[in-house]
Amino acid sequence: MRLALLSPVHGTSIDHIARQLDNYRAFLAPFQLRHYLHISLESSPELKANLMAFAEQEGHDIVITKKSRPTWRPCTANALCELIKTALKDGTKHDKVLIHTDTDLLFTRKVRRHLKKHAIGCGNKPFRAKSGRWKWVKKAQKDPRVRRLTEEMLDGDASSLRIGRVSGAFMPWDRFKAFGVIYNHYFDNPFFEQHPKRHWPLPEIAIPTILHLLEGSNSTFQPALIHAPGTSDITTTTIDHGINSGDYFGLKKVAQNTESEAFQYLNHLQSKAARLI
Repeated sequence: MRLALLSPVHGTSIDHIARQLDNYRAFLAPFQLRHYLHISLESSPELKANLMAFAEQEGHDIVITKKSRPTWRPCTANALCELIKTALKDGTKHDKVLIHTDTDLLFTRKVRRHLKKHAIGCGNKPFRAKSGRWKWVKKAQKDPRVRRLTEEMLDGDASSLRIGRVSGAFMPWDRFKAFGVIYNHYFDNPFFEQHPKRHWPLPEIAIPTILHLLEGSNSTFQPALIHAPGTSDITTTTIDHGINSGDYFGLKKVAQNTESEAFQYLNHLQSKAARLI
């Protein structure tokens, strides 16, 4: 299977993305991986060169977007615009596309079977503007681009908006092409650059809403592959639960403390997986 991985990259050091590239190679082998990376405008000027050198040295297949745009910790909407354009113009046909953020780490090779078995994963819950507890509800409602999408594509029915997750969202390549055209039609503009305080995690609505529109009102999707624990105090039990339940195949936040027992356990699992390549 050929897998295109789309990721926004932030920061001053390549340590976290280098760790992730090795992690995905270990757990997704023998898939053919091509990583499409958007380096945030606020990142270190040396990050691109250092990342290219690391990839060449370690044999990772990476493509970095030509254009860098500002992103925010909870909002990678601009990055996704550039990643979509780069992947579609690349001239390489993939089997599936996996969208994630730059610190997501996998912990089991079961993820390969899951990607082969299921077409789409991103979550697919109704966006409840009145009763929802999501902290970004008000900003989402005030976003003129979402209102335009609702009017033009959803017959003005805001109840047709969906909500899901970005980290670990996946879809077939042919569906990605249609998704990408719609996403960039509505969201590839300087809105967040012009109104930086109005940013919010737009892809968490845009991805499942557009895919739901393309697949039909009765469609159901798998959850995204990556779990986001409510605490940074992640334990080995958190990882074991994911392995045993099959509900998720990777974690955010686990590398925040590289001395933690959970991170050392993940490294142990990764080393075992790497030996099977």
